[in-house]
Amino acid sequence: MDNAAVAARLDEYAALLELAGAQYYSYRAYRRAADLIRATPAPIDELVRTGRVRELRGIGAGIETRLRELVETGELAELRELERTVSPELAAYGRLLGIGAQRAVDIGRALGIRTVEELRSAAAEGRLREVPGIGPKTEAKIVAAIERGTVQPSRVVLLNRARALVERIAEEVGGVAAGDPRRWKDACTWLAVAAHSGDLASVPEIVSLVAPNVGITVEGIPVELHVAPAESFGTA
Repeated sequence: MDNAAVAARLDEYAALLELAGAQYYSYRAYRRAADLIRATPAPIDELVRTGRVRELRGIGAGIETRLRELVETGELAELRELERTVSPELAAYGRLLGIGAQRAVDIGRALGIRTVEELRSAAAEGRLREVPGIGPKTEAKIVAAIERGTVQPSRVVLLNRARALVERIAEEVGGVAAGDPRRWKDACTWLAVAAHSGDLASVPEIVSLVAPNVGITVEGIPVELHVAPAESFGTA
């Protein structure tokens, strides 16, 4: 796994730890480790295999263990377990809509749903009012957010994070980075990838599709895919 892929897994792990109620310092440490690895020029898998990864400031024994598991197996067993109890898809969608990851996950648990489509259906059927703590006003706010939708991040994504994310996704679909990261904007609000073909459904960083050409990461960051033929690819 390259540095961007490892960092993406740590970001996802940190996000689900937070939603599962882990202590702040715990999930914050994994977020910092992800940022550090993303900015490290040396291949992280080589540092792990040679026992030198703890030379990086902020990488302790616990994170080293997780990194070794990632490098050797490509997965984190605890991350897979967290995904069974906390829906990354609903968490991401909640962040995207602005209702919050925890609120979206709590709705999912109360209604026994795990996907964006199930949440949309539940809202359309008036089932949100069955969730404890959701009254008419809150229900109307959530329904309005779902109906409104968005393809823009709810927050600015800094260039180093945005560039690494779109380049990784571009590699997965055989395309190139586009949008604000391609323009090297320090603060990115439009993340995109251009490709001749492909889709986002099988990209590891994407936990859900909110439109045919728009996927979201576990952090609620939307990325658009623009598919264009060779003759118009440069323009796209």
